[in-house]
Amino acid sequence: MAATEYGGAVKTSVDVQFRYGFEEFMDHVRAMKTVRNWQYTQRFGHVGASQDSRANSARVLEYFSDSYSDQKEALHKAELFLSIYDYIGRNALYFSRRGLVEESNDGMLSVAPALLRSVHLVFSLSAKSASISAKKLVNLTRCFQEIEPEL
Repeated sequence: MAATEYGGAVKTSVDVQFRYGFEEFMDHVRAMKTVRNWQYTQRFGHVGASQDSRANSARVLEYFSDSYSDQKEALHKAELFLSIYDYIGRNALYFSRRGLVEESNDGMLSVAPALLRSVHLVFSLSAKSASISAKKLVNLTRCFQEIEPEL
């Protein structure tokens, strides 16, 4: 961060943050249906059919690197995407008790669109997003559901 004095006031310039809109995020969520089946990545090699965290992270990083010409943007968005997935996964039991997450027979999570919107919003706006309580996210999700019930 650089600060310069300008007319008695201090101005601060921050590093460029890459905007990651909700529709763009949802496009990536939909793409994961295909990406999670990739068995080979150019950057990380053979990952096989494994669905563990390491293999899925490799697939996501490969997908984002292929999707953006600016590799800083790709890395930023991949990190944000993985952070959102990780947060939902770590709090899945809490969210499922509130009817916002369901686990299918194959172990995949089905997440209510309003919860995705809430978590995306919080993670896009705050550097402290991982420490936000799941209860607060549920409250925000309920607000989204009231405003737009079709979410």
